[in-house]
Amino acid sequence: MTVLVKAPETASNETSANADWSDWDRWLRSHLAVELKTLHSALGKLLATERHKFEHKADALELKIAQLTGAVDILRGAVPPPPAKFPSVMAYRADLIYHKDEIVTFAGSTYQATKETAHAPPSPEWTCLAAAGAGLTIRGTYDVYKKYQKLDVVIINGSSFAALKDNPGPCPDSGDWHLLASRGSRGQRGAEGARGLMGPRGERGAPAPTIQSWLIDRARYTATPMMTDGSIGSTLELRGLFEQFQLETKG
Repeated sequence: MTVLVKAPETASNETSANADWSDWDRWLRSHLAVELKTLHSALGKLLATERHKFEHKADALELKIAQLTGAVDILRGAVPPPPAKFPSVMAYRADLIYHKDEIVTFAGSTYQATKETAHAPPSPEWTCLAAAGAGLTIRGTYDVYKKYQKLDVVIINGSSFAALKDNPGPCPDSGDWHLLASRGSRGQRGAEGARGLMGPRGERGAPAPTIQSWLIDRARYTATPMMTDGSIGSTLELRGLFEQFQLETKG
């Protein structure tokens, strides 16, 4: 750093020995202090920058050493390997766009995207990881007005049937149903037990309800009594009787 200094002018031709240099000395010291402060500030910023770079490199080096040390420990059997991380699985949503390798569940199956896609699986953009299994579906009492699919199980006249295809015909006459369990025959009457002691006479009860009308289901060949007290009696299954009647009359 170079400082140009101009000597103060004097009004007379006094010699250098008798000249007053105090103003010049103060001016020089003030300028040197400013320059020194600027130099200190620049050196401080440079050192801070270099220190930051060094610390960053040191942290990266320490992390690398730790990773290498952990890998060596795993190979030596000193520490167990880290647990496997399974990808997250979410239910498919039609309002989302899925990216490559994302996994969803849809209609009981699991799919993984092969690329970015907005189409629903199954499609060429999805790989099936696990397909939905096929099993029997219990549908309860057979209803001629309901739609049934393959492997649906229904109960009719005490027997159970499984559908052999989608949209089967009437059960069980169409041949589209497979008998799973038939209704058992009535067992023999057991031996009469000993007569017990007669209990006290109870209060007179209300009159027993009687049949007021019949609810006829022609499609299912059933008749259900409607009682006078508003209750519904046990349904009579009449299909078997009609079938037996037709067989006997044809003979």
